[in-house]
Amino acid sequence: MKRIKRIVALALATVMMMAMSTVAFAAESIDGPTIKVTNISARDEKTQLSVYTLATVDKETNTINVVDWAKSAYNSELEIEFDATELNNAFKNAGNVSAVATATSLNGADVEFSGLAAGVYMIKAIGDKVVYNTMVAVTYDTDEYGNYIAKTEAQLKAKGTSNTVEKEADDQLVSAGQVVNFTITSTVPYNKAEYKIYDKVTNLSAPEITEIKVGGETVDGRFVLDTEKADLYVLDLTSLVKGTNDNAGKSVVVTYSAKVLGTEGYVNGAYDSTNGSYDKPVTEVTGYTGDITLTKKAADTDEVLLGAEFTVSKNGGDALYFVKVEDGVYDLADSSVENATTTVVATNGTVQVRGLDEGTYHFTETKAPEGYSINTAGKDFTIEQGETVDGPISLSEELLDSKLSTLPYTGGMGTTIFTVLGVAIMAIAAALYFATKKNSKAAQ
Repeated sequence: MKRIKRIVALALATVMMMAMSTVAFAAESIDGPTIKVTNISARDEKTQLSVYTLATVDKETNTINVVDWAKSAYNSELEIEFDATELNNAFKNAGNVSAVATATSLNGADVEFSGLAAGVYMIKAIGDKVVYNTMVAVTYDTDEYGNYIAKTEAQLKAKGTSNTVEKEADDQLVSAGQVVNFTITSTVPYNKAEYKIYDKVTNLSAPEITEIKVGGETVDGRFVLDTEKADLYVLDLTSLVKGTNDNAGKSVVVTYSAKVLGTEGYVNGAYDSTNGSYDKPVTEVTGYTGDITLTKKAADTDEVLLGAEFTVSKNGGDALYFVKVEDGVYDLADSSVENATTTVVATNGTVQVRGLDEGTYHFTETKAPEGYSINTAGKDFTIEQGETVDGPISLSEELLDSKLSTLPYTGGMGTTIFTVLGVAIMAIAAALYFATKKNSKAAQ
C-alpha cells in the first residue's frame, strides 16, 4: 500500500511540474514588448504595416547590436534620433530586407505587434491614399543597474505627411446653368504648420459649401477666392493641425455645389497644402455638354431651305429658352436672361442648340420656309449618358419639308366662261321668247 501511495505521489508531482512548465513556456512564448500603432487614417480601407529589425539586445553581454544595413543611419551614441531620409535610403540600398512581423489595419483601426524581442524596430505603413513617415520603436529600457530590459509596450503615432486628394462630381453630362454637387476627400496631416484645401474652377461659379466633416464630425469653413488667381478658391483648415494635433489622420470630407457657366462644360481640380499645385492639381473632374444641329431640306430636291423656325422641348415639357449667339446658333439659357427666346431660326438652313444634358429633345416646326408646308411630325433627338463621359456629345439630323400644292384660283377663268355662256344662253332665250310673242300678236 505504501508503495502504491509513493507511486501516486510521484505521478502527481510529475503532473504538477509539467503543468508549471507549460505555463512558464507559454509565458515565455508570448512575453515580450508590444508595439502599438495608432492614428492610422480611415481614408484607406486597408493599410499594410511591416516591422523590420534595426537592432537587438544581447542580454549576455548587455549590448545593443545594430543590423548591418542600418548602421549608417545611427549616430555614435545609438540614439534613435536619426534622419528618416538616411534610414529610408539605407533600407532601399539593402535590397530585400525581411519583415519580422506584418499586420493590416482595416479602416484606420489600431494595430499591435506582440511577442517581439527587446530591441529597435522600423515600422512602415503603406496605404493607397495616405503617405506616412517611417516610424521607429524602441522596445528596451535600462534598469537601475544599467542593464537592458524589455519594455512592456511602445506606442507610436502614424504620421501622415501627404495624401491623395480625391474629387468626385455627381454629374458629368451637364446643361448650361445646371448646379453640380462636388465632394473633396482629404486627410488631416501630421505636424504641419498649415492645412488648406484648394479648388480650381473653370466654367463654374464660386463653390458653396454644403458640409465639412472631419472624422465624422461637422466643422465650419468656407471657400474664399484667392487674392491673386481669379479661378482658385481656398478652404483654410489650419485650425485642425494646431496644438496637439489630435485630428491628424482623420478623414476630411467637403461637399459643395457650383453652377455650370456657359455651354462648354466644366473643369474642376483639387489639391491640398500637403501636395499638388495650382498648375498640377492632384485630382481633376471634367463635365461635358451636348449639342444638336438640325438641317432643313426640301423633300423632293434635297435642297437646303432657309428661314424655318422651331421651338425645342425636353422630355415632353415646355419649350426651352435660348439666347442667340449668331445666325443659326443658340445657347440654352434661363427664361430670365435678357433676350432669351423660345424660337430658334434656321436662318441659313441649319440651327444648332448648345449646352444640353441627357434627355429627349423635340423640335417643333412653327414656321416653314416660303413655298413649303410645315412638317408637323417635327424631329426627336436623344442625348444619352453612358457609364463614362469622355467628351462633348453632338447629334445632327435633317428635317424634310414638302412644297405647297398648286391649286386653281377660285372664280378664275373656268368659272367666268361658264358664267358668260350662261348669261348668253339666257339672253338668247329671252330674245326668242319676246320674238315669238311679237309674232303671235301680229298673226292675230
